[in-house]
Amino acid sequence: MAEVVLVEAMSHSPFLYTDPHLWNDIRSKRPTSESNPWLTEDENIEMYERCQMAFGVLKKKLEDAKPDVILVFGDDQNEQFDFSNFPGFAIFVGDEYEGYRTFPRQGMVPGARGDWAEKTPETWVKVKSQPDLAKELAVNLVKREFDLSFMIDVPNQQHGVGHAFMRPMHYLVPDYHIPVLPFYVNCFYGPQPTANRCYKLGRAVREIIDDSPLDLRVAVIGSGGLWHTPGNPQAWLNEEFDAESLAHVRAGDAKGFADHFDAYGAEKPDNYGPDTIKWIDGATDMYNGIGSGTGETRNWIVASAVVDGVPGTVVDYVPVYSSPCAMGFAYWEP
Repeated sequence: MAEVVLVEAMSHSPFLYTDPHLWNDIRSKRPTSESNPWLTEDENIEMYERCQMAFGVLKKKLEDAKPDVILVFGDDQNEQFDFSNFPGFAIFVGDEYEGYRTFPRQGMVPGARGDWAEKTPETWVKVKSQPDLAKELAVNLVKREFDLSFMIDVPNQQHGVGHAFMRPMHYLVPDYHIPVLPFYVNCFYGPQPTANRCYKLGRAVREIIDDSPLDLRVAVIGSGGLWHTPGNPQAWLNEEFDAESLAHVRAGDAKGFADHFDAYGAEKPDNYGPDTIKWIDGATDMYNGIGSGTGETRNWIVASAVVDGVPGTVVDYVPVYSSPCAMGFAYWEP
């Protein structure tokens, strides 16, 4: 029988993979809000080191759990999908895929990124997946009335599988020796699935894994978040929103987490004008709750729903104002 042995959630911001001595230089070239404090280089270094320590805790937990496969809930930002067809939920059911380990392109400033990185063993990697588990999830989620897209192959092989799935492994499984199964949740572009739909997805995934005859130890990861609106000229960090989110993590209340998210995003924020509303609906003009980077919190909700009722441990919460992006790190032990 398959079993869930560990659940983790973490941010995947590019600042986690960038020398903190460069953070303020990058910030000076990006749109920033006056509501975000500027930190010194020493403060940035301290924040970076805290994030590295948090990744270290999650890496050790993963090593101790000894999973046979890592199921990752993440989003896609025009890496494999585009507006010719953008699924709400999708799963990769193929044998393997490739992608950039961290940065596909040079530079981090929106609208001013450089050339694509050369594909070398240091930048590009082939990753095994777990097609047997993927197909079980696909078939049984459809039986449970989830309209799920699937991918036997990667649509955009030139770009490779995107950052939500590749970046966390850079720290957690540096040699990528454990199969990683990508499960796509549209977090960024309106209309996205509600957080409560994501909660139901997580519960269904747990049922399917528990009922599976496959002899697999499964780790689950929610990749992305927490509060951030990349490129937004009015970008700021809503630390109160994140604090309530993490309170639900600690309480093991995934349903409360989903309700909190959906209630906050029920109406379009009135502090966004017509020129900046695109940063919360992904420029689709179809608002359906919190989008942009903050929308990746849905992946935390799916992951927490897999172990609903189990109190989680928040390893750290680091508000990186230079981005600005709120970095979060947590785990649940079933």
